[in-house]
This record gives sequence, C-alpha cells and structure tokens, in this order.
Amino acid sequence: MKATQGSVFRRREALITYLDKYDYGTVSELADRFQVSEVTIRRDLLFLEKKQLIERYYGGVKRIKKSEKRESQQLGSVEEFPWQRLLPPLHLLLQEKKLIFVGAGRWSKELIHAVADFDLTIVTNDHSALIDLKPGRAIVCLCGGEVESNSTALVGDIATLAFSKYTADLCLIEASGIDSHEITTTTLSESFVYRTMLQHTQGEKIIYTEGENIGHVRGFMIDRTFMANRLFSNRQLSEIETAQFSSQGLQFSLL
Repeated sequence: MKATQGSVFRRREALITYLDKYDYGTVSELADRFQVSEVTIRRDLLFLEKKQLIERYYGGVKRIKKSEKRESQQLGSVEEFPWQRLLPPLHLLLQEKKLIFVGAGRWSKELIHAVADFDLTIVTNDHSALIDLKPGRAIVCLCGGEVESNSTALVGDIATLAFSKYTADLCLIEASGIDSHEITTTTLSESFVYRTMLQHTQGEKIIYTEGENIGHVRGFMIDRTFMANRLFSNRQLSEIETAQFSSQGLQFSLL
C-alpha cells in the first residue's frame, strides 16, 4: 500500500512538472505519457484541480499560470509580511543548547540569521541559509538532498532521511495554506520533508503564513492541523476561525 501510494504521489508530481513545461495536455496523451488508464489520469487531474493547480476542460487540462499574479503577490508579501515581528515570541520559545528544525521559505534565511547568536543546533533544508551567515554561537546544518526547482528548498529521500535521524525541540515551517483540517505547502516533494520535520519534533511546532493563506489549502498536505501547536500570521482571525483552530489545539498569535 505504501509503495502504491508513493507511486501515485510521484506520478502526480510528474504530471505537474509535465504541465509546467508544456502548459496543457489531453487526457489521452497524458494516459499514454504516464502509461496508466484514462480513468486513473482523470482521478489524478481531479485531485490536482481541487488543489487549484490545474484547470480542466472537456477532454484536457491546462496548468493554472501563477507567474505574474504570484510574483506580484510575493513582491508585496516580502514588503508587507512582518517576519521581524516573529522574532520576539520566537526568542522566548528558544532554549540554549537545543536542536531546532527550520523549513525553507521566503523568510527562513533571515529567521535563521536572526537567531544565529543563540547556542543552538539548527537543521534546515534551506540551501541558502549559509550564504552571508555571520559567525555566531549557532551551528547551522544543511540536511542535504536535491534542490527543488524555483525554490531554495532541499528535498528528496536524503533530505527526508536526514530529518528522521533527529528529534528536534522546536520546528518552524512556513505554510502556503492552512485551515482547521490540514496544513499545506506548494510542492509534493517539500510536503514529505516538512511532514517528517513535524513528526520528529517533541517540542513547539510553529507554523507561520500570510493572512491570505488562512482558510485556504492550495498545494499539497504537509500534515493535519492538530500536528502543530502554534500559528503566527498577519491577519486577525474571526471568532469562528479562532474556535476552529483552538479545537485542533492550535494557539494563534497575530504579528
């Protein structure tokens, strides 16, 4: 069952890669390309459509292009998302001589550099973390693995195995989406790594994300929401959202 599930995940990731390259395809040609039935391909496409990664039309599918919209959102987010406000509560949660996991994200490098003066061991899959890192008391270790396209993330079996060998006292992950049921990230390969990080953390499991991502679960599931215990964002939750997250044991803090 695990092998079958793994092959399904890999095929769906390969489908996204194919559509990234060719923009669109028909059900029949995708079935031939991946050597599965059209029924199986339709099932895969339905899954990817629910994740808002593709758009289906009669007999075919096209990749949802995020480039211009996504770039404008990211440029605005880099200026607007107050990642620096995450530092005071993070400093209170950090303990000397502990081991922490930090997942690759748009602000992971800055966050790692900001806590480098603590006596910590930091294990991360952000391959840019060592760039311009000033000498400090922290030991920063890269997990190794394959470089994810259009990302600073290290992924794959080596990365996943590396995190499984440790037990962290704190975990810090940027999510692309979160609701009361699940936490998501943008790529399937990253989801495996971040799930392993959460499952091998015995202390604080922190999720941070932009406010617009709350209530939306685009992309691929990292894990169920109850696996984390703290959420930081720059949007105030409604009373209903607060109750929903609280029911999952998630404590929310506004940045």
